[in-house]
Amino acid sequence: MALEQNITVGSNGQDFAQLVIPKGPSTTDVEQRIIHLTFSKVSFAVLDGQDSAFEQFLSTTATSKTAQMQLSGAANTDADTAVGLLNLHNIEFQVSTSIDGLQGLNTKPALVSSLDVNHGYPDYLLIKANSSLFNPSNITLGAGDIAFSLLFQDDVIGEADLSNLVIVPGNSSYAINVLYKPQGGAVASGQKMLENYLQGVESATTIQGSTGSTPIESLQLAMSHIRLSPVNIPALHQNLISTASLVFPTDIVQTGIAQTSFSLDNPFTASINLIEVTATATFGSLTLGKIDHVDRSSSPIHADGHTKIESPQLPFEFNTDPLTIIQLLLQGAQNNHVDLGPLPDLFKIVVDN
Repeated sequence: MALEQNITVGSNGQDFAQLVIPKGPSTTDVEQRIIHLTFSKVSFAVLDGQDSAFEQFLSTTATSKTAQMQLSGAANTDADTAVGLLNLHNIEFQVSTSIDGLQGLNTKPALVSSLDVNHGYPDYLLIKANSSLFNPSNITLGAGDIAFSLLFQDDVIGEADLSNLVIVPGNSSYAINVLYKPQGGAVASGQKMLENYLQGVESATTIQGSTGSTPIESLQLAMSHIRLSPVNIPALHQNLISTASLVFPTDIVQTGIAQTSFSLDNPFTASINLIEVTATATFGSLTLGKIDHVDRSSSPIHADGHTKIESPQLPFEFNTDPLTIIQLLLQGAQNNHVDLGPLPDLFKIVVDN
């Protein structure tokens, strides 16, 4: 059996597109009275003046559970019967049907993985990641190059770009380039997200589409309704500073300045340059001292991507308050089961006076 047909597609009582399917083989389920046919590379041609109706249909398909449509037209068939081959022309039909929609790609959470700070540019930081997206329909949607807005704490802190995006049915992973570039009032939110990432705290972000997300005009309305939330940014769970050391010179009592250095373990592809170092050292509730805004702009502390380096010696302003030093020695001795002999009695005299 062979079948050819012209199908006009409509929605909400308005026709907006046409499928002209050339003659091709088909099969018939006689008991169910169903004709099965397949076709490919047939244009879904939008009718003149119906661009807005087509865009609305695509938007409904992208965001809803189902999209309703009406199919009408005429078919020509070559039917192989017991009495020979019959040619049947202009068999008219008109039916309503539905297709499963993409539901805004929000039926399952988007899971971000393989996050890597890749490169720093003058106006943004490039972060590469992969994210899973679940498409609950059987529609494959080619959306081209997509640029979504990335929000944290309701502030736009950058873009989430997907190149040549083709969303296939089911769950798949897609490469995302995050252009981290908070500006104005969003700077504080952007810094907070980076702090969370480095300090082991997951951040709940939002990926928001707009009409400017895609250059494909027919998809702009659909993309403007895409909102993925929450998109959780996983934490680093690694200390950038893995170890630190402190050296006391013989004149520490006169100067109050010790020397410190640290190991910097860079897990990123991008290199790290420290141009100013500020840190406070504590032991329990005691403040032991600080590195006070040491300027390294003329000779930054540099670590290439995926390397571990030792910093140069930096001045450390040690807290020479006698009471603090005594509490540090007593607590350290207790924690490490060290017998200080007569020193605790001498310390008591100092404390009492």
